[in-house]
Amino acid sequence: MSEGYLRGVDYEDPIVKYRGERISHTLKKLIGKDLPVEPAFLVDSYYTHYLPLPIMRSEEEVSDEGKLMYKFLEMTLSSDAVLSNRNYSVANSAVSMALSISYVQNLIEELERIRKTSQSKEEREAAEQILNGMMRGNKRSGTQQGNQESMEKLMKQVHEKAMSKAMEDANMVKSMQRIIGGNGAGTGSMLNFEGDIHEVLRLSKITEIKKILEFLSGMQKLGSFTRKVSTRYSKGELYGYEKGSDLERIVPSELSMPDEIFYLKLAEAETLLYEKQIRESLGPLYLLLDKSGSMDGEKILWAKAVALALYSRARRENRDFYMRFFDNIPYPLIKVMKNAKSKDVIKMIEYIGKIRGGGGTDISRSVLSACEDIREGPVKGVSEIILLTDGEDKIAETAVRRSLKDAKSTLISVMIRGDNNDLRRVSDNYFSVYKLDHEDLLKIVEA
Repeated sequence: MSEGYLRGVDYEDPIVKYRGERISHTLKKLIGKDLPVEPAFLVDSYYTHYLPLPIMRSEEEVSDEGKLMYKFLEMTLSSDAVLSNRNYSVANSAVSMALSISYVQNLIEELERIRKTSQSKEEREAAEQILNGMMRGNKRSGTQQGNQESMEKLMKQVHEKAMSKAMEDANMVKSMQRIIGGNGAGTGSMLNFEGDIHEVLRLSKITEIKKILEFLSGMQKLGSFTRKVSTRYSKGELYGYEKGSDLERIVPSELSMPDEIFYLKLAEAETLLYEKQIRESLGPLYLLLDKSGSMDGEKILWAKAVALALYSRARRENRDFYMRFFDNIPYPLIKVMKNAKSKDVIKMIEYIGKIRGGGGTDISRSVLSACEDIREGPVKGVSEIILLTDGEDKIAETAVRRSLKDAKSTLISVMIRGDNNDLRRVSDNYFSVYKLDHEDLLKIVEA
């Protein structure tokens, strides 16, 4: 690897080389062809975001053929957007990877677009020179050929456009990490999405997913609620103190008392004991989400945001997550286990984003299908079924009640801008939401 432009980076270190190879490999997947971009430039584009205080070499230390890439890095380091984003990118490999890959990708695509379509011959030639200067093995200096002023103007133009798009993509990764529970304490194994960053960047092009994540990213309280269920257990964790006669949990200071006092307190259950509890594991979350024609638009977008927020809660609580969309028929069961890999989570998010409203509504059939999953299918341990719908549908009350009883499950129904008296009667908990804002969403997620 050729020498880069940042001080303190060992460009022969295997980890550093790996970063460059990872970026190059991902660019090939995204652009659809192999581009021989200088590996050192790829590495530097990553470490300008990852390091807390990246310092560039002096310009005198840079060869003539490296001046062009040096200029791009200089613009990156002085960018207000990069500086404001540093709180998230420093030591965050996924965000830094997204920034570097998206930046280089958009830089190349914008230059190629200008080279092919610009009506200005001078601009086309400048784009050609810049592209040549970025590629491995090309010793021509972009900054010394052609019109210097045109080159610098074009470099600034494409840099700003590429960085703007890179920031959008990095925000996507940040949102996914925060919402899915990958960057908070006590969330179990982390999902940082670095290994599947090309899939995340591909998701960033899906408008529906961008809308959902933008809506959820504005919720500061999302992720603060976690339900815990504990049971007293003599070998559990220390929770507090209480009085009693259990010798196994006795506080050592009690043993220092005279025997007659100690035995009196023990007989009267007045000795000081450690209160110990063990945290019980919660069962899986099962979500039924109406995708009928009447749900299309704002309602299904809000319901999808609820689905992701509920998955975020399930992950924080170390629970499996199941979901079915339905209209007049139930759709395939989506399963995301509590130890799911990032690719499984990405697959679920992509599926949620692509579902569109359409079809009729059969609420009874969807609930019966969920109960069948619990009784006979791959779903184990579900005690609550959460139903999101706007449907004014006639409920087969007797069949639904019997099925819920056989599955040993309760039904939590959320009516979206509507009311259904049949559903109200068969539900253990019934909610109506109208505003479809952050407050309504939190009311459901924290219920």
